[in-house]
Amino acid sequence: MMKKLSLIFLILCTICPVLATEYASLKYDQVNMRTGPGERFPIKWVYQEKNYPLEILDSFELWRQVRDKEGDVGWIHQNQLKDVRYVLITKEDALLKKVGESRSVAILQPGVIARLERCPKGNYCRLSVQSDDEKYTGWFLRSSLWGITPGEIIER
Repeated sequence: MMKKLSLIFLILCTICPVLATEYASLKYDQVNMRTGPGERFPIKWVYQEKNYPLEILDSFELWRQVRDKEGDVGWIHQNQLKDVRYVLITKEDALLKKVGESRSVAILQPGVIARLERCPKGNYCRLSVQSDDEKYTGWFLRSSLWGITPGEIIER
């Protein structure tokens, strides 16, 4: 009886989706979100922002069901996504040179897309932002970011 239960548990664990939240970013400047997992499904939305972060909800073959910051859900082919982490700024605040210092590198506005460099335990994440010919790197409040789960630790 115990062997049967162990086997059933093992089978269920391999076919159930992982509960951990995953994120991906758009690989290109123009990416179609579809209503279902395939090219035969209508286009629901066209993203026009490279590196825009999306939450991955599910997968079917080569397609990923995703959700954006506004809550729109649809399907994108996996070759249109990359696993480099980017986040959206949700609240205007200073990008700090060092955690705990008031010296800022830049002021980031809501909607800015930033590369997530690392996010250790604590209230701040290290970001880099490309603006025209300049790159800004510093620490930003975790609570003002979309694209990372509360308490998630990212070290690179």
